[in-house]
Amino acid sequence: MPTLFVLVPMIIASRWRRAARESIVHILGKFTSFPIGAKRMKRSAIKPGTKPMRRSPMSRGMTGLLSRDSFKRSKKKPKQLKTHAKVTKAIELAHYRRVATLPCVRCGIEGFSQVAHSNRYQDGKGAGKKAHYLATFPLCCMRPGIVGCHFEHDQCIGGSRQEMDRRTADYIDDTHRRLGIPK
Repeated sequence: MPTLFVLVPMIIASRWRRAARESIVHILGKFTSFPIGAKRMKRSAIKPGTKPMRRSPMSRGMTGLLSRDSFKRSKKKPKQLKTHAKVTKAIELAHYRRVATLPCVRCGIEGFSQVAHSNRYQDGKGAGKKAHYLATFPLCCMRPGIVGCHFEHDQCIGGSRQEMDRRTADYIDDTHRRLGIPK
């Protein structure tokens, strides 16, 4: 039978490190106080700025008479959910519905209009933020076999960005004129 000093280098040199580690634990398990198959716990340093764990008085060895308050559960504050969603007001919803009833400002088709928001920064558009609700206009949606004006306008198909921004200003003015919104 090969000795322990011969087996360990052979196992470590093998391609399967996990199998080698398990074999070493199995071989050396009887020579150490560490039980076979158990995993050692990693020890990490305390990070700067972290608070130590809160412990009860009993776990710290403070025995003796305890008050009634020490047996009461502490009341935890309810967690408040962080909501980033904008609450749409009733006035905005009513405006969106009125705009959607108008025909498409680009091609004039009725019944397929969607509310399109302006993509200009002058109208309040930002990263992850829609433009103001009054900076909207109706454009038609995609239909089977037809690419809608809304998609073409958002992707600047058929014109440059400056051309689409100029058209957007014209579309918003036309929508306000049709709905009777003063400038």
